[in-house]
Amino acid sequence: SPESSFGSVSSHQFTVFSENQPTTYYYHATEEISAAKEHFLTSLKNLKASYRAVPVHSPGAFDWLLYYKPADERTGLLAIDRSVADGSQAPKTRDAKFREELERRRHEYTVYEPYHVYTATWNVNGQTSETIELPEWLATTDSPPDIYAVGFQEIEWTPEKILMNETKIDRTWVDKVMSGLHKGAIYTELASVRLVGMMLTVAVKSTIYPKINDCLTAAVGTGTLKWGNKGGVGVSFKLNEALFCFVNTHLAAHTQEVERRNDDHDDIIRRMSFDNGFRMRSIDEHHHIFWIGDLNYRLDGPEVSQEYVNRKDRDYNQLYQHDQLYVEKRRNRIFRDYKEGKILFPPTYKYNPGTDEWDSSEKSRTPAWCDRILWKGQRIEMLRYNSVMQLRKSDHKPVYADFKVDAQAKDQAKLKKVSEEVLKTVDKYENDNQPQITVEQTDLDFGLIRFNEKYSRELLVANNCHLPVRFRFACKDDRNSQVCEDFIHISHSKGELLTGNSLSIRIDILVNAPAASKMLRKLKDAQAGSKVPLDILVLHVENGRDIFITIFGEYKPSCFGVSLDTLMKLNKPVSMYAIHELVSLDHEEKLIDLVGDDVGGSNLRFPREIWRLVDNLRKMGLQTPQLFTLDRKLGQSDAANLLEIRDWLDSWSTNDFPGTPHTTAEALLMMLEALPEPVVTISERECIIASDNFERCKELLRTKLKSVNRILFLYICLFLQDFWNANKSIRIDTIAGLFGRILIRSQLPTKPEFSNSIYAYSEGERDQRRRFMMTLLNNNVREFARQEMSTL
Repeated sequence: SPESSFGSVSSHQFTVFSENQPTTYYYHATEEISAAKEHFLTSLKNLKASYRAVPVHSPGAFDWLLYYKPADERTGLLAIDRSVADGSQAPKTRDAKFREELERRRHEYTVYEPYHVYTATWNVNGQTSETIELPEWLATTDSPPDIYAVGFQEIEWTPEKILMNETKIDRTWVDKVMSGLHKGAIYTELASVRLVGMMLTVAVKSTIYPKINDCLTAAVGTGTLKWGNKGGVGVSFKLNEALFCFVNTHLAAHTQEVERRNDDHDDIIRRMSFDNGFRMRSIDEHHHIFWIGDLNYRLDGPEVSQEYVNRKDRDYNQLYQHDQLYVEKRRNRIFRDYKEGKILFPPTYKYNPGTDEWDSSEKSRTPAWCDRILWKGQRIEMLRYNSVMQLRKSDHKPVYADFKVDAQAKDQAKLKKVSEEVLKTVDKYENDNQPQITVEQTDLDFGLIRFNEKYSRELLVANNCHLPVRFRFACKDDRNSQVCEDFIHISHSKGELLTGNSLSIRIDILVNAPAASKMLRKLKDAQAGSKVPLDILVLHVENGRDIFITIFGEYKPSCFGVSLDTLMKLNKPVSMYAIHELVSLDHEEKLIDLVGDDVGGSNLRFPREIWRLVDNLRKMGLQTPQLFTLDRKLGQSDAANLLEIRDWLDSWSTNDFPGTPHTTAEALLMMLEALPEPVVTISERECIIASDNFERCKELLRTKLKSVNRILFLYICLFLQDFWNANKSIRIDTIAGLFGRILIRSQLPTKPEFSNSIYAYSEGERDQRRRFMMTLLNNNVREFARQEMSTL
């Protein structure tokens, strides 16, 4: 505690009031602080004097704020969102963050434009508008108001209108209103709304009409059975950035019905809403609210009488203490947060129509301020609040009040500047709160790629951000479910990396039999020695940006994957062709080179590469057991030998054939399944019909196959028959099943797997192809082949 020489604790405190909320600050009483205390207090008094010297509504009232910015704007927005970092929520979208930041800085581009608002209410007691002129009521200001809101009660207030819940606008009253407005401006009717005897018309200067949008109306009945003999009507609209609401009500009558009036008030607030088809706005969801009408609250007390009101020494302030609206509002039961101007005019009810005299009927009603105008909202200043005694058609006197309203608007130049700054803020937010991974390189060059050889590259991905990262390789588009080409394999298609961790992803390329023809088609325009993009991988980061990884390589053509027609047009080894040259051969008609094999005196003509494989099998493999098996398993040394066979075929080598019986058999199968089109293309139905009938099989082959396909197919069948005859230990159904699956296809495969055995037929389809092959192998194919050769 401070020493006594410095005074008590209370002498070292001060209180700051902000929005009427006091905050007390204490400071330690040291010699230095105590010496400066008087200077500190003097500075505070000077600030207070300066504040009082500048009018609140003057343009310079808040200029000093221009030298200050909120703390987060001075130091820069903290880019890292902790709720994102700890995983409790996902990063905000770019649009959401932009809107949030723009709203947070709204004060920087918001300006307030002054508008003159004129409100008026009159209970016309069922009178018609024919002989009534309204300028005395509506044109009372020196300068023309910007906005008018004129409310009526008890227009055409008949039982029929009540039962019909009349909502049709009475144009005669609207026309009277429009002709009674200030003559110093041109006005446009913005909206009119009616419910039985209540009607509200809002008119605006034609010059501000274009600034208004989202104008809506609403009506609520609170009378018996919720009919519209009592209730309210409202108009809502948006002027620039400010929402205005005008409500005209007629509440329950009679002095003793205070609770019913309160209930009507609550019912209107609860039920009145303005629906634009997307959302509903309540009364309280507006910036500036004006509530007018015959609220029917009375003067209630023994001192209140017509005689007292007529006395010259009457005191309206004293009379106002007995006003039911004032009493109920003070009890916080109605019109919470609403304000009303000081009443300096006589009670507006009840007069003998046509006079300024109080009710002289048998009931002799006590005078009351039934007709009232209240408002709610910020930056509203009431200018005048009065009644018009000259209009005597009704038992009520009309009331009006006009206001100065500072309505929110956007300074477009400031908005543009703030928007540009917010965009930079959002960019920083995205960068700092978006999961990110780094890759060592986005271009992977595989160099020279050859058929049936596997190539690998490592892709190092690392998480260097403060967030955990989930990633996956994404599909190219909605129509393609593959993340990469068939000849590419990714070791980790998805994963998760914690901060500071990294992962090496192996990417393999293997152009096997199923992928060979596709590779040739993909690179059909590639020149020899050129490296072209083979694929683009999309590495998708959850809630982050995608990373695109391009796979490059140069493919060396092989006879595996080349069509039958192209193979038969070669005049030099495949290894001497560029890919585009092989593709161009498809369009040539002349068969440049044909290879023959004499079988039974006939001349078979088909590609030399297939003939050389079959010829070597005849020489060394007819009696080899397990030459053709369904699983087609080979060892590591066999894989290397297959590459030697590939090179021997691609170069038209004259050296000794390098293959073994098993690798030669596998090379033949690979050659056949690598063909871009199957040797035999028939439908499932055709296969079923012909599968058990040799004559039908022959007819199908004659009519459905081109000559080169037919001769090749028969040549293979002849070889298989010879193989079976030379090796009785083999099962003919195994051979038929294996070759039927490869030679006979109903259509090209749509999604081959990363393996040699690609055509995933159903069990029924495989059985039909096997039976088709067995029918041929169990009959005299040799004679059929001679007949076909004789027609060439």
